[in-house]
Amino acid sequence: MNPKQLHCFITAAQEGSFSKAAKKLYLSQQALSKTIDKLEEELDVPLFIRGVAGLQLTRYGEALRQSAFPYLQMHDNIISDLQAMKNESPKTLSLGYPTGLLINFPDDFLTRFITAHPDVDFQIYSAPDDSYNRSLQSSEMDIYFCTMLYNAPMVQVQYHYRHPVFAVLSKDHPLAAKPSLSLADFRGQKLIGLNTENALNTHMEQVCQKQGLKPTIILSPAEMSLVFKLIESTHCVSFFGSDSIPLPSSIVKRPIDDLDLDYEFLIITHKNAPVTPIMEEFIRYTRSFF
Repeated sequence: MNPKQLHCFITAAQEGSFSKAAKKLYLSQQALSKTIDKLEEELDVPLFIRGVAGLQLTRYGEALRQSAFPYLQMHDNIISDLQAMKNESPKTLSLGYPTGLLINFPDDFLTRFITAHPDVDFQIYSAPDDSYNRSLQSSEMDIYFCTMLYNAPMVQVQYHYRHPVFAVLSKDHPLAAKPSLSLADFRGQKLIGLNTENALNTHMEQVCQKQGLKPTIILSPAEMSLVFKLIESTHCVSFFGSDSIPLPSSIVKRPIDDLDLDYEFLIITHKNAPVTPIMEEFIRYTRSFF
């Protein structure tokens, strides 16, 4: 049973005649009769009493008529709403995030969402923390990704994720035998740092300095595959904050007991700006990775 069949049924019931209903529906009488016959066959009940005086509804037909009206109205409303969405003004979505933050997501994180929404005009803005903060204050973007909360009175936090910073090392590294580590364990180890300009990286550098730890290799977040290869092949160690980064099977993570430092990820919008449907969808999509 489909809306077309129901529409034919309702019209035939209103007109009391297949010929009159067929004219109203711009169908041949034969085509309309076949549609009703198929509907009766699918429901396995007679819907009309066919006589010289015209069509009369059976008790099954009357029950279907009463149920079909709200069903068809709902169907028409759905079609109308979808067409209105299609014909509305072009949708836009602007996103800002600190440089290097997207290392915490799969490589196709943005492209997957963008290609799934060809009708949306996307604007993407990545910048170091200082200029990024200025952008946030000027309300240039719809959605911001942050690693700390900026200007709390002017923003609305849509999502807040926290996870302790942890160590990543190869399975065959001697330290991997320990269920958890301390900062002292990293003395004398080959450490890999990331040259991201954000608050978390700054805090981690300060912790390392106090402990006499200094990364000997500094790489860009774009070189994450190289980071993994160095960890696997040269027993280097690095520090990650987000638990959402997929690790190769040869690499393990270990908590650091005396490191009181959390990676934070926030999705924020401006308090006085409406959250549009496409913004809500993107926020839900982003949250699914945590």
